[in-house]
Parts: sequence; structure tokens; C-alpha cells
Amino acid sequence: MNNYYGKIIDVHTHIFPEKIAEKATASIGNFYGLAMASTGLKNKLEEEMKRAGVRHCFLLSTATTKNQVRAINDFLIDTIKDNDDKFTAFGTIHIETEDPIAEIDRIRKNGVTGIKFHNDFQQFAIDDPRIFPVYEKAQAEKIPIMFHAGDKRYRFSNPDKFVKLSKLFPDLIVIASHFGAYSEWDKIDDEYLATKHYFDTSSSFFSLPIEKAREMIKKHCEDRFLFGSDFPMWFASDELKYIEQLGFSDEITEKILFGNAEELLKRVKQ
Repeated sequence: MNNYYGKIIDVHTHIFPEKIAEKATASIGNFYGLAMASTGLKNKLEEEMKRAGVRHCFLLSTATTKNQVRAINDFLIDTIKDNDDKFTAFGTIHIETEDPIAEIDRIRKNGVTGIKFHNDFQQFAIDDPRIFPVYEKAQAEKIPIMFHAGDKRYRFSNPDKFVKLSKLFPDLIVIASHFGAYSEWDKIDDEYLATKHYFDTSSSFFSLPIEKAREMIKKHCEDRFLFGSDFPMWFASDELKYIEQLGFSDEITEKILFGNAEELLKRVKQ
């Protein structure tokens, strides 16, 4: 991956305020039963960016209660201040937020580009009508939404729900993480692969065979795959080895590592 050093965009990373970083990182590891590669701290992420040759990261955060929303978003706003060359922020909204539209307006005015939902953590389905006003606003204003996608243990963000979402909100810019269906890749059908949704590569290669990953990229669309590491769960430098194993041409590899993310940012970046 030396040819791409300093060009890579990692669309899936997490950092936390210093006082809760260790606890938050451990909580994620416990939820998935996986060992975490690092701690979700800004300086740790920056160290890994330098090591892996990542020039830009999407920072993603999720509130598990409505009372966490403003503090999490304020942390993101503070983090990206004077760092827009390095970070793009995806803020959080909870389904019980009293005025989600006002909060979206507030964070957007302060440089936050998109919204992140982790519906398994937040315990509501992506097709719950209560969240539709957020989707309507995002669709109208070209605000990208990153979703944790899939998990065989739950029914909140499974492949069939993303197909339904594409029909209800055909112009919504959706990024479905983890190859579109964490641990449920066998549930991805041709209808899902025909959607305009972006997929990212994060937290997948530890379980998804390279051959299956290659097939999915070819079948869905090479223009709609984005490189993601899911730091601090994994290191980008390790995840890049899997991208190399896919064996794609330089043209396709560049699209996955940074070209598709650049085009996405042109569509949505304020």
C-alpha cells in the first residue's frame, strides 16, 4: 500500500473525550466480544493515521440516550475546529431527542457534515417512522447518514430494512457500514446490491472471506465502496492489508481507498 501512503481516507473511526475513552472503548469491545486494537483517543488515532498513511478520517459518534446528544456533538465540534483538513465529523441524534431538526441545524452550522446512527446501541429500527423527519431533512439538504449495518443478534439494521429505506427515501445519502451487513452478509441479495447506498469496509475482514468481499464489490458497484478501519477496534495499517489482498487494479483500489470518499465529500461537505 506504499503507493497510496498519505492519500488514504478512513471513513469509519471513533474517538472519545479523554476522561471516558478507556471505558467507552472497553464497552464496545465487550458488546462485540472482540479485543480492541487501541484506545479511542485523538492522539492515538493521529499516531495510526501517520503510521498507515491516512490523510483524512471521518469521526463517528453515537448517543445511547437523548441526554448524551449535545455533549457528544459539542466534543465533535471542538475536535474538528481548525482540523477540517484532517477530520470530517458525523454527529449524533437520538430518536428521543426533543427537537432533532434544531440540533441538526446547530451542528451543521458548526461544521459537522453528517449524522451517525448505531441502531443496535440506540435500540430502534432504521425504519421506525419516528425518525423519518430526520431522514426527510437529510434527504432535502444532502446530509449523509452513516448507519451501523447488520447484526444477526438484532433486528434493527438488517439488510431488508436498508432496501426498504432506499424505497422510502430514494435520494437519501446512506453509508451502510461493515460491507452493508455486519455478520449477515449472506442476507444481502440482489435488491440490496442494486441500491445507491455506499458500503464501507470496516469490521468485516476478520470474518468475511476475501473472495466474498471481492464478489460483493464487483456486484454492488466499485464506485460505492469506502475504506474504513473502525478504529480503535482495528488499525488501518492492518485493514489495508486486506484491501491489497482483494487484488483489484490500481484504478479500483484508489476508488476504494480515497477516490470514492473524495467524490462523496464533494457532494456533501459544507
